[in-house]
Order: sequence, then structure tokens, then C-alpha cells
Amino acid sequence: MNRRLRRVLFIVTAGAVLSRLFVLGQERGFALVARATVVVTLASLAAWLVHLVLHELAHWAAAVSQDFEVRGVRFGPLALDFTGPRVRVYRGLDLGGGVSSLPRGAQRLGPRLRRAAMAGPLMTFVATGAGALAWRAGADASLATPLGIFVVMGAFTLVTSLLPGVMLPTRPASGTDLDQLLQPRAVLGYWLNAAALQGLSKGQRLSQSLDLRTAQALLPEPEGEVEALELGWCFACLDAGRPELARPRLRSMVERLDDASPDWLHTDVYNQLGCLSALDGDAVHAEACLAEVKLTQSTPWYCELLTACIARARGEDWRPALTKWKTAAEAHPARAFMIGGNEWVLERLSA
Repeated sequence: MNRRLRRVLFIVTAGAVLSRLFVLGQERGFALVARATVVVTLASLAAWLVHLVLHELAHWAAAVSQDFEVRGVRFGPLALDFTGPRVRVYRGLDLGGGVSSLPRGAQRLGPRLRRAAMAGPLMTFVATGAGALAWRAGADASLATPLGIFVVMGAFTLVTSLLPGVMLPTRPASGTDLDQLLQPRAVLGYWLNAAALQGLSKGQRLSQSLDLRTAQALLPEPEGEVEALELGWCFACLDAGRPELARPRLRSMVERLDDASPDWLHTDVYNQLGCLSALDGDAVHAEACLAEVKLTQSTPWYCELLTACIARARGEDWRPALTKWKTAAEAHPARAFMIGGNEWVLERLSA
């Protein structure tokens, strides 16, 4: 849903509500209507927060049970951050909720993600259903009662939690609850990348943290836009000792790179293909890749690993370039990713 359409819907809805309140004010008195509006608004807000807390608690518990590392939880204006040595608490004016988590490993990631996503809407459905039964059994079955408001806000929470991402002001790359249940390619690809990065940050090999078969099924068409998932899959294939799988995909990516492709993707694709070519003995093609890497590299030492591979292919002393690269990579804040994504190169060099 585009921004202009959302704005029009908001104006129309707000106008209809205000016009109705004005008519009621004329009929029953503006003081009474204003007081009732404030009471109902506060009760609705309280009911929304109760449903929100129950919804996110269910997601949290399900994520832990499905082997996700929970990094933070938001309950409306209260947010908890678990990424440091101590739990940090933040307060604000946000009325939304969410659980920030990363999967440990990509094994059976689809079913695990689906269970974690289902838990929130299921909790909201159960809480709303229980409230509806109690409301129907009560003597005053009016939606203006606290229990009636709880049921209405529960239905609202359930509907909003199951909206597709395209209808939100900002579409989250991780997907909404509905997106995670249906798992379109872009959403599952995001979570596979997250699993791979999480594994690397914990010291795993890329071939261990990224499931090759699942990732291969999500690869884009050979004539489509170059994506990070392709590069991660190629890294994992090379790390698993399957260069025959990675080589044609890397060459296809090189042909599809254009000015719209991010510099880091341009750099990494050429760097990986260059290292592979040099280690296979093709120093000429590796030199051409090195020239492309130098156009977009963000650090002066980045291309030293490829330089070492080329020197080895030419029968020259490759150790000085490798030492320079390893020294800089070991000192880099993203050391786990610098080393982890190139372990296959280091092993081939030292073989």
C-alpha cells in the first residue's frame, strides 16, 4: 500500500469518526461525549498493550524453543536489549512490538521460523477467544464494557499482526508474521543470510552455518539482479570444497553486475572469482579480477589476499601479501567475517 493511499485512508477514517462524535455531542452534550471518548480511548490503549505483551511473550518463548538467539524484545513503550553483558531497558513512545532474534544454524530453518511466527497470532487468537466467551456469558454484553473493548482490540491485534508486509509503512526485510508463515523467497533468503552471519560470528565455518540445498533453491534466475544470497551460497560451496558449483554462478554474477550494484557486492564477487581463478592456475583472469577489486575496495589491504593468490599462481613469493592481509584482518572489528568467509582460500594457499 503506497504512502498516499495510506494518508487518504487515515484522513477518511479520522473524518468519519470525528463527524460521528460531533453528531453525538449535539444529541447528548459535548462534555459527556468527550468524557466517554477519553475513557474508551484509554481502555482501548490498555487492552492493546495487554494483547501486545501476550503476543510478544509467545513469540519470545517460541523463538527460544526453536533455537533462535533472542537479542531484544519490545513491548510498546518498553524495550529490552540482551546484546550486552547486562540487560538494558529503554523507554519511549512506541506502541508497537517485536522480537529481535537470530537463528542458530540453518537446519530446518523454514519450519522453525514458521513455528516462532505462528506463536504470536495463536496467543492473540486464544486470548481474544477466551475474552469473547466471557463477554458473551456476562450480563451486560456491550462492546463499551472493558471486556468488550478487550475483545475488539484483540481482533484488531490479530488482523494487524497478519497483514502482509506490503501494507505496512515500512516493509521489514525479515517479514511480518504472515510473511514468515508463508515464507516468500525474499523473506526466507533474509533469514538464511541471518543464520549464516550468526554462525560466522560464533566461529563456525560458512559451510556449517548455511544450508547449501535450501539456499540453492532460493537462488535468483541467472538473468536477474545480483543478490547477496548468491554470494553467500558461493562462499559456502567453496568452503565445502565444491568449486564446480560456485564457479559458474560467480561468472554469471560478474556478467550481471551493473552500476546499481553495491560497491561491496562488486568487490566481493570479483575477489572470490579472482582467488578461485588464481588457485586454479589462471593468473591472467585473476589479474583482471584484481583490477576490478581495486576500483571499489574500501580498505587498502583488502586485495592483498587476492594478490597472494596471484603471486602463488605465478610461482612468486606470496607470503608477504598474505601476512599483510592476515595482520589487518585479525585486527579488524569484523574479524570473524573477514576470516570466516575466506578460510577456503587460506587452506588452499597453505596446502
